[in-house]
Amino acid sequence: MKKILYIFLVIISILLIYFNVNNHKYNYTIIGDEIISDSIGNYNYYVKNYLERKNSLISFNNLYYNDSIIGLANDIKNNRTIIKGDNEYYLKKVLRESDFVVIDIGMKILNKNYDQYNMNKNYYYFNRMLDEIEKLIEEVTKYSCGKILFLGYYNPSNYYDAKTDEFFYNIDSKLQEMLSRKSIIYVDLYDLVKGNHYKLSNNSYLLNQYAHKKIASIIEYYLE
Repeated sequence: MKKILYIFLVIISILLIYFNVNNHKYNYTIIGDEIISDSIGNYNYYVKNYLERKNSLISFNNLYYNDSIIGLANDIKNNRTIIKGDNEYYLKKVLRESDFVVIDIGMKILNKNYDQYNMNKNYYYFNRMLDEIEKLIEEVTKYSCGKILFLGYYNPSNYYDAKTDEFFYNIDSKLQEMLSRKSIIYVDLYDLVKGNHYKLSNNSYLLNQYAHKKIASIIEYYLE
């Protein structure tokens, strides 16, 4: 009888450990371009639903957006405050309390300045972006203690050649190198978008619902 009771207690203990380990709960935050404020159809909409279905979402914050990379870095420096309803959100506090932070900024800027026929111009603008991204990352990592994930860039045009590939592979390698030093997850989106019909139209750099679902599945993988 004692042996059966002992085995029963061991099984219960294992189950409790399993559920405690595998039932992570998240304060989920995303900062970036204005597009992150979209709800239905955006990848964060799918991630939020995923966490809610698992009963793993404590809070979800997509209030902090700025189309300027350096502007977003300054928002952190200045501890930008947002009032929504009866609540006040302080950016530094939001980052400190976040278990998972997604950074999605720069694609709008890249699209605005990208010239499919002038790679020298593209390198010039990206190198400026890279300096600003590094400053933003420095500010984020001062406060965020949880996982951080950075979404990469893709070709905003529909024109591809060897120089296009070389440019975006250069982007990916530089971002990967910089972010790995900070233990930040980097998600390469270039090949993902290039190999699929993931844009809304031939004249838009914005991604369609299928792309957002795919990006959501990548983020969900890192939430496990």
